[in-house]
Amino acid sequence: MANRLLVIRHAERPLIAEGEVGNGLSLTEAGVQATRRFASALDQEIVSINSSPILRCIQTAQLIADVHNYSHEDIEISRLLGDPGFFIEDADLAWQSWLSKGSEAVNTHLLSGTETWPGFRAFDEAVANMYDHMRAALSAPCPGLIVWVTHDTILSTLASRLLPRPLTLADWPDFLGALDVFIDRDGELQLSYESAFHLS
Repeated sequence: MANRLLVIRHAERPLIAEGEVGNGLSLTEAGVQATRRFASALDQEIVSINSSPILRCIQTAQLIADVHNYSHEDIEISRLLGDPGFFIEDADLAWQSWLSKGSEAVNTHLLSGTETWPGFRAFDEAVANMYDHMRAALSAPCPGLIVWVTHDTILSTLASRLLPRPLTLADWPDFLGALDVFIDRDGELQLSYESAFHLS
């Protein structure tokens, strides 16, 4: 079986207070249980797990690892997946856009904007870099499931700019929403996106 990459948003956490980033927030109990159900539904052997450095992502990654008997020590931390994330050049400067423009304006820009705002990387360059990382991960010699745990802004930006049509705010990822990626026989990346996890 070929490699498959699953880029997922972390599980449920409490609401973030206005004007804060909430980096210290833990998963809720509902988020813990949903992650265990999510992990149990994964039917491939997990060969690697990468996580944002932020607590809620690490907790999600560890819960998935527990279900699949994957060592916590083997979970790799990636700042491309958060703190600051692949499209951020200067986190403090970029945060000013969230404070001055509001999250809806920033999120709309992440999905389909073309300008390079202060503190942000040029989207074409940032997405191309992530595309290369995805291809490299999927080219690993040991076939199986690769899991990247990240945040809504990172998942949505990546999905919107790699899929044939950009996402809208109505497509914004819920907790455990995911981008599913594999390389087809022609060597092209194939992607599918689900904004929310539904247990069948």
